[in-house]
Amino acid sequence: MTETYPVAIIGGGPVDLVSSILLSQQRILHVVFERHPLTSIHPKACGMNMRTIEVFRQLGIEDQVPEQRAPPEIVSRTAWYTNLGLNGLEIIGRDVWGGGKYVVIAQIRLEPILLQHAKKLNSHGIHHGVEVTDVEEDGDHVSLTICAKGKSEARKVKARYVVGADGGRALTDNLGIKWEGEKDIVELVSAHFKARISLHHPDPRVFITWFIDPKQGGSIKTGYLYHLGPYPSIPDRGVIPNLEVEIKSIDHWRVYSIVAERYRSPKGCIFVIGDSAHRIPPWGALGLNSGIQDAYNAIWKLGIAVRGEDAPRWDGLLDTYETERHPIALRVARTSLHNLRSHSSVMDRALGFTPQHDNETNVRALQSFFNPLDADYYARRRAVYMALETLDSEFHALGAETGWFYPDIDRESQRSSPDHGGQLLPNDELDCIEYYASILPGHNLPHAWLERDGVTLSTRDLLLPDRFLWLTSEPYYGPHVVKIIERACPALIP
Repeated sequence: MTETYPVAIIGGGPVDLVSSILLSQQRILHVVFERHPLTSIHPKACGMNMRTIEVFRQLGIEDQVPEQRAPPEIVSRTAWYTNLGLNGLEIIGRDVWGGGKYVVIAQIRLEPILLQHAKKLNSHGIHHGVEVTDVEEDGDHVSLTICAKGKSEARKVKARYVVGADGGRALTDNLGIKWEGEKDIVELVSAHFKARISLHHPDPRVFITWFIDPKQGGSIKTGYLYHLGPYPSIPDRGVIPNLEVEIKSIDHWRVYSIVAERYRSPKGCIFVIGDSAHRIPPWGALGLNSGIQDAYNAIWKLGIAVRGEDAPRWDGLLDTYETERHPIALRVARTSLHNLRSHSSVMDRALGFTPQHDNETNVRALQSFFNPLDADYYARRRAVYMALETLDSEFHALGAETGWFYPDIDRESQRSSPDHGGQLLPNDELDCIEYYASILPGHNLPHAWLERDGVTLSTRDLLLPDRFLWLTSEPYYGPHVVKIIERACPALIP
């Protein structure tokens, strides 16, 4: 007999595991298929913004994340250096992110936390080393062909709905969904290695070190360095004449800035989220954060559809996943692509570097930045500070991280505030730097401290993915509204 589930998840990365936990919290039976035998072996994503940390708190893993995160005091700056050798120079540096709710935790440390919690809630439903080789929509359900790694025998399972975040690989293409944006922008190799670089680094607070070596033509051929830990409580004090390097893993990858044209399959039973819905350049750390918000948006709606009767009745609600998340992905893709192109050129131009110049010309340009007696000294300094402001869209992007909002169906409020409380610039782009708290429909509920039963809590902690929240200054409206909801939407009542 074919196994049947209300929901099946294709993929076992962070977005899929968040989806699994959210489904378990709603008591929705589901299954997860991940083709790899283990969690990620490469660091990949590492910056989690405050909206994502709020989701982690609701998932019940907020207390576990600090055990694996980077201490804020050693990931509070970014800086540009010529190199870290004896003749290395710091060009410029600045504070970034702040020490608050922005968390630096590598994906190789986050995934085990999510997996452990997902298995705790769904002990028999998480399957590693099982690949989904075919997906077929048939009326009101989906047939999935699965095959365990190392075995030739395949079998089928069925699901009413499928959530796919298979790392941007086959699912979206197989559904006939086209991509919009730019592919194969740049080819990169990232190496995860262990070395005692702290002995040679001039500033222990720097998380990302960008190298602009004039003898290498600037930043294009030089690269950058992330400090991922582990993080000892007492730094080493010794001196090592030769730096020993232990290679952990190497990843060869291409940068894309693409968004799927649709987030729901033609027959309506399959939803793409995370990297199956968008592949975002990592400059700004918005890719995984956006994927987790995709899951947070889609899963509560699927929960209502699964619990409710008369499936077609919920099609309009399920369609809002794409309506709400697709425009945000387009904005995020544009912002991240801007960050990428700025980083590969703006600081180099400010210093007067270019790969086309010979070493002597580039070294002379660098000397003019450091020498107050040089005729170009003040112009170079001014240009570098202006370049740093341009890069704020990556390092001080509170608006991009928390200021996003969903389309407002209330046309009256749209007319009264077409700039969405200041969050939209005159060119209709999001203000990536500043965050403007707003109570307009579609915006994130602003934070305010409340007291309930003697406990102080944030308004943000009142938001739960399996229920609605009614806020009013008139308490006598409450019971009346509850009765309306109970009559109109019984599936919404836990």
